[in-house]
Amino acid sequence: MKWAIIFMLFFLLNCQEKNITIKNEITAIKQETKTGKTIEKYSNGAVKIKGDLVNGLRQGLWESFYDNGIKWSESNYLFGIREGAYKIFYPNGKLKIHGAYKNEKKSGIWYFYNENGKYEKEIDFDNKKEDGTN
Repeated sequence: MKWAIIFMLFFLLNCQEKNITIKNEITAIKQETKTGKTIEKYSNGAVKIKGDLVNGLRQGLWESFYDNGIKWSESNYLFGIREGAYKIFYPNGKLKIHGAYKNEKKSGIWYFYNENGKYEKEIDFDNKKEDGTN
């Protein structure tokens, strides 16, 4: 009889642990399939990053910001993959880099600027050459 009680307790405890694990996995799946606007903020309340999720994947324009509210970057996504225009800005708000992604890889000509907004160089990522030379 003593062994039967020990066996039952062990069985019940083991079932409870599996139930907790299943609940945690379901919660993780629900979080991964989030759809809607997403906004992450700095501790000072300023927006850090914002964009849309569809079934847990980034979709459309995503923007990142410095903690003072100035835009840091813009990226476009298609079903969680970076696709299309991409821009990075200096803390003074001037454009630093702009180019494009195709299927999560840098594509075409990317342009680079100094902190004053003056053109510095370009790189053609399709041909992997700087300044447009082939």
